[in-house]
This record gives sequence, structure tokens and C-alpha cells, in this order.
Amino acid sequence: MSAAEFADRTLMHPRIVVCVGCGGVGKTTIAAALGVEAARRGRRALVLTIDPARRLADALGLRSLGNEPQPIPRHVLARLGVPGDGGLAAMMLDMKRTFDDLVARFAESPEVRDRILSNAIYQHASDALAGSVEYSAMEKVYELYEGRNFDLIVVDTPPAQHALDFLEAPQRLLEFLDSRLVQMLIHPAFAAGRFGLRLFQRSTHRILQIVERVSGFGFLEDISEFLLAFEGMAGGFRERAHRVRSLLVGPEAAFVRVAGTGAESQRQAVDFLDRLEAFDVPLSGVLINRVRRWPEGGAPPESLTGGELRESDIAALATALGASEAPDFPAEAAARAAVAAATGYAALVQRDLRSTLALRTRARDRGRYWGQVPEFAGDIHDLAGLAHIADAIFHEGEPSLGEHAGP
Repeated sequence: MSAAEFADRTLMHPRIVVCVGCGGVGKTTIAAALGVEAARRGRRALVLTIDPARRLADALGLRSLGNEPQPIPRHVLARLGVPGDGGLAAMMLDMKRTFDDLVARFAESPEVRDRILSNAIYQHASDALAGSVEYSAMEKVYELYEGRNFDLIVVDTPPAQHALDFLEAPQRLLEFLDSRLVQMLIHPAFAAGRFGLRLFQRSTHRILQIVERVSGFGFLEDISEFLLAFEGMAGGFRERAHRVRSLLVGPEAAFVRVAGTGAESQRQAVDFLDRLEAFDVPLSGVLINRVRRWPEGGAPPESLTGGELRESDIAALATALGASEAPDFPAEAAARAAVAAATGYAALVQRDLRSTLALRTRARDRGRYWGQVPEFAGDIHDLAGLAHIADAIFHEGEPSLGEHAGP
């Protein structure tokens, strides 16, 4: 797949792009760069991140990010070449507020909504009940999708040990709602709500009385009220979870796997591609971040990667250095230091080529795009830097050095 085809399948046709990967590989930065490129192609793009650090806000020139989209000013976008019909905004997920909004949507009445949101059980358990960060992120994505205010939503997913946690979150919530534990609690809760707490099963009643004494609040009453109210919303949660998952594996979504050059990151990425086949997920490409590349994109000289560097070559370099410096400049020592540094960097280039070979082969065999983002001299800290990353992904093509990788 070419870079042009990757852009078409990732930025132009889908409405949701999900960036997945383990922590520490620059996934947030890559997601932001995809948003910049989409805006430059005339789309109204939104980058949704779960990272509470300020680096994304700083890179986008925003003071802060919250649970509402923050647009990048038009005059700033114009300097990046974003046309009038394009746009870029960013926001950070607020997990608790997202799940509170979901409760408000499915509550049978404002009174039921207020009882749940003020319920002590809900306040203590809502984070866990949300099915983790992944479920809250997935819910916010669907809410934004339904709003139709953006052409493309780029999702920076939570770092996950298993990259499919984002897709599996709806199923985990459904399994929770249908679990024996919930059903065992709901049925006596119904009885308690109708006929009084004495009808709890004796063993359950005894356990809850102990918890009530330890916790210091009316646990029996609170759990009864919470479960009765939540049971009335369970159908809405089930339907919503099914719709969200159908969206994420459908034609309006695309997934991009972001990985680093390290052995563990590569192993997880290869495993991820294997697991995707079982989920029928629309993966459009794999991007490897911070790849060491030889200048001009070629392969390192053989003399620096195992061949013998002749003394005449070092002498020639020393002569060239001496000609441009003062007479007392240690030209030969400088030449040898430069050769040593070049040899060390050539070894890193070769190491990255070898470590990424299996993932590159797997991606190409499955018809996915394979892209490499080079390691830049400094940190990416502004929109111009994000634009450079987008250029490396979409406008440079595949680096020729990749064809020289050995096993």
C-alpha cells in the first residue's frame, strides 16, 4: 500500500481513526500529527486524548484541554497550509464525567438520574463500573460521532497491555451486566425495595450488615437503591455497547498501530496483528516511531557496518578537516572521533532495521501500510513539529533503506 492509499483509507474516508499501541511509543504525538494532516487535506479533525500530561496542549498551542473540544485558531492553521474548509480541535477525556453523562442519558427520569449520581455506591464504584478507561473513551467517541461536528475523530487510546482492550471494553461491560454477581444482588435488591430489607438472603444480609458497620454509611439501603435504578438502565447500556462495537469494526473506522523499535514493542505489535484477524478490525497501517535512519535515506556504507575502514580514508578526512580549521587543530583525532561516531550510529540504524523486519514483513503480507517516522534531533513541541511528522508519514514515501534490511 502506498502513502497516498494509506492517507485515503485513514484520513479521507473514515470518520474515526483509532491509534493503538503500548505506552512510551509516541502514540499521542502520532495521533496529533494525523489530525494535522487531515486538517491540511480539508477535513474538520478532532484529536481525542486520554493523556493528562500537557504536552499535547503545548504542541497544539492551547492553554489546556478539557472534556469539550478546543479549536486551534484559524490564523494558526493558516500558517500550516490548512484550507478554509479544514479545521483542527483537541480534547482530553474526562472519564467520570463521560460515564455520568451516560447515566443521565439512560435514566428513566430526572429523579432517577439524580438518585444514582448522588448515590454513595455509584460515587465509589463508577470508575470501575465504566469498564475502565477504554469504555469511557469508546463512549465519548460514539457521542462525538453522533454529533456530526467533525469529519474525522482521531483517538489516542489508553496505553494497554493488550491493544484490543479498546474493542473489548463493550463486551466486558455486557458480561458485567449479565454476570451472576450482579444478578444475585439485583434480585434480592428488588425484594428489598418492595418488601423491606428483611427479605435479603440470610447470608447476603449478614455480609452487608458487616460492611455497613465497617463503612459507616447505610450500605443496605444504598446498594438496594442503586441496583434497582441501574437495572432499569441496563437495556440501554447493552444496546449502546453493541452499537459502539459495530461502529468500530465497520467501514467508518480505521485503526493505526503505533510501535517503537524496541524488541518488546515489536513483539506486541506482531501479536496485535495476529489478534486483529479474529476481530475483523479494519487496520489500515503500521507506523514505527523514532526510527534511526541514515542521512539521505540510504543504507550505511559497508565500511561502517562490518567492513574495514582504510587508513587512507581517515587520512583524507583529517586533511579535509585540517584545511578548514586553524593550524593547531587536532585533525587526525577529530577524524577518528567522527568515524567512531558514524560507526556507532550506523550500528543503531542496522539494529532498527533488523528489529522491525518481522513486523514490516507481517504488515506487507497482509496488505497494510508500513511507515517509519524518523528520530528527530529534538522533541516535538509545536504544530510545526507535528507537521514534519505528518510529512514523514504521508509525503516522503517508504525510505529506501528499508529494502536493505537483513534478517
